[in-house]
Amino acid sequence: MRDLPAALALLALAFLARGLFFGNPVVESDEQFYLLVGDRLLGGALPYRDIWDRKPVGLFLVYAAIRALGGEGIVQYQVVATLFAAATAFLVFRIGAEVAPRRGGLLAGAAYLLWLGAFGGEGGQAPVLYNLPMAAAAWAALRAVAHPGTPARLLGLGAAAMLATGLAMQVKYTAVFEGAFLGLALLWAAWRARAGWPFLLLASLAWAACALLPTAAALAAYAALGEAEAFLFANFLSIFRRNTAALGSSLPRLAAMAGLLLPLGLAAVLGLRQGWREATGAPRRRALGFVAGWSAAAVLGVLLFGTYYNHYALPLLLPLSVAAAPLLGRPLQDPGARAWKVPAAPALLALGAVATIVPAILHLRSRGDGSEVRALAAAVRPGATLYVFDGESILYFLTRSPLPTRYVFPTHLNDRREASGIGVDPVAELRRVLASRPDYVVTTDRTRERINPAAEAVLAEALAGGYRVVQQVRIGSRQRLLYARLP
Repeated sequence: MRDLPAALALLALAFLARGLFFGNPVVESDEQFYLLVGDRLLGGALPYRDIWDRKPVGLFLVYAAIRALGGEGIVQYQVVATLFAAATAFLVFRIGAEVAPRRGGLLAGAAYLLWLGAFGGEGGQAPVLYNLPMAAAAWAALRAVAHPGTPARLLGLGAAAMLATGLAMQVKYTAVFEGAFLGLALLWAAWRARAGWPFLLLASLAWAACALLPTAAALAAYAALGEAEAFLFANFLSIFRRNTAALGSSLPRLAAMAGLLLPLGLAAVLGLRQGWREATGAPRRRALGFVAGWSAAAVLGVLLFGTYYNHYALPLLLPLSVAAAPLLGRPLQDPGARAWKVPAAPALLALGAVATIVPAILHLRSRGDGSEVRALAAAVRPGATLYVFDGESILYFLTRSPLPTRYVFPTHLNDRREASGIGVDPVAELRRVLASRPDYVVTTDRTRERINPAAEAVLAEALAGGYRVVQQVRIGSRQRLLYARLP
């Protein structure tokens, strides 16, 4: 009950910070697709066989569970994602209270919530969901590192941490980097506790098995359906065939991400330094060392992944917010601070609020508020087949259209990076889709840098030969065009 006020405060802040987007079907392109797959999964479609993507099946199962709640599905997934974010912020508070005063932990949880919107986490992006099991894993591992206790306790905490890591990996595989650090930290805690080599060997095998169990279970289920090859290609092989160099250097995106992350990163570094200065006992020093290592592992995971889109920084918000807790826990009237210094907590939270509000305004200008795609969907005849070449995959969801291809995420067939990444020739698959003469086609009036010219030429030929524009709406600087097939 002692933590109930903090939990309620973080829950209220989560809804306040994210409520602006409730009901907007075009928050982010990825989660539109996740909702579509979850919806069709409930209808009998099998990810990878009937709808293709690289994400783990656990992510689609989460969205399928959300669709089972009823309603249209859009507000429902956004409310569930908000509950995930609030629960994660509460764990940030609890972990932060291990390395700082409780006030610092609470403000760290608030910082986590306010900074999500700066990196595309205002909706249901995968890290918004998997940060919750990752936070639970870190909490269990930190308890083992700071207070190892008996071998049985250490073994149990390690098993819980690794199983939670495995669940996080079934939402997005990039959790493996943080999971690897947690495993090493657990082994170090066992070694420090003078556990014998037999225990270390058996514990490492048990912990690795716990981490792999969710993915192994998913693979076993697909093998039982005769779809193991499709599972393995989509989950583990296709990513290496993707041509990420097609759009040139990713360093400008990395620089933009780093610049946006700078205030929280600086607060994390200063927080760890202050926490170390103020730590009086070995458990707190071990906890601070754990948080520092966790933060470094998360940063390394982002750097190794390489493409550096803003939402890839969402996992960093979790350990960096915890690391900032000692700094945020300083009293507003700190007698040791110089008079000209701005208190860290108000400054970081204010910057987080700005970093949420400004992208929200830009988002509405560039992607619309959802009324535009709803207008396109309303113009589609019920029961008709729609193909979205360049546009929002949520249109399949809103129109209940049959899927003309299993590659319904638009970039899988129109993006230069996917020329050899999906297991089939995307231009040949596009020709097949257009040869089937879908009733409607959605595209954009002006090309974008990432569009494959060969795919664009195939589309232009098909549209010129048998389609006419029946609806168009402006989204940002471009027009979305709805073409209807001529009789």
